[in-house]
Amino acid sequence: MNDQAEKLRLLAKSLQEKIHKQIFSPPTPCRVITVTSGKGGVGKTNLALALSLAFAMQKYRVILMDADMGLANVDVILGIVPKHNLSHVIRGEKTIRDIIHEGPGGLKIIPSASGVEELANLDATLLTKLLDEIAVLERSFDYLIIDTGAGISRQVMAFILAAEDILLVTTPDPTALADAYGLIKVFKKHHGKGRLRLIVNMVRSEQEGREVAQRLAKVVSQFLKFEIDVAGYIPSDRAVEEAVRRNQSFITAFPRAPASLNVIKIASSLGDFTPPESPHGMQGFIKQIISFLQGRGSVREGRMDLDGRRA
Repeated sequence: MNDQAEKLRLLAKSLQEKIHKQIFSPPTPCRVITVTSGKGGVGKTNLALALSLAFAMQKYRVILMDADMGLANVDVILGIVPKHNLSHVIRGEKTIRDIIHEGPGGLKIIPSASGVEELANLDATLLTKLLDEIAVLERSFDYLIIDTGAGISRQVMAFILAAEDILLVTTPDPTALADAYGLIKVFKKHHGKGRLRLIVNMVRSEQEGREVAQRLAKVVSQFLKFEIDVAGYIPSDRAVEEAVRRNQSFITAFPRAPASLNVIKIASSLGDFTPPESPHGMQGFIKQIISFLQGRGSVREGRMDLDGRRA
């Protein structure tokens, strides 16, 4: 009888501790994942959108930021015409919450704009102002997915160097691989601390994906003394092009297509991954960007082909 009473007391204590933890513990920081590429045309935006929707399908609160400043593509893929975008925030006409657009599957989108020069050439002051606006969303979302521009501009590298999770998208094309190498080189030069993982898109087979990833990893290890992980491979899939024609993401238009299944697999592996240090969330991410912008010069590095020759 005493044993039973003791078990009840321990159970009640455990329940009380759980309730206390839920009420008084700080909320889990929003996890920031940056999706980037060394060059355009590798399917980066399509993958960022599909990955965001894969998380949203699992009932996570997800917001996708189109950070390809001045050359927005997320809205083009979905066939949406947001009334307001980041340019309105920069001008002080709207707040970040004012411009959030409702996407498919409960996904929220922060739209950018195409052909807006002021967005493409933001100085540190204006970008800091924009980031301060974004910081207010910390407790509203579980994931912030950032679709950066392609290349190694100062603005793009600021987003990459601040993130804890970076997905680098490339294809088997030699120029795409050379530009991916160049981005990794700049990342290492600036002592990037995030986990950089490779996605090889538009592969003819999983074997080709593995071979391409291994070849790039070997060159990076040999010349940069840096190890890269592989997040996964996405096959060339006609469903991707067909979905774009329908103004949809392929993961919602064709959820059983090979490309969709592979994105879901990648999302699952990312969801299971816990960084070695506690996530610093959106606030920490933004502080890192501002620190980079205020403390470093321009980012310029050469390219190298997969035989190690400078291009």
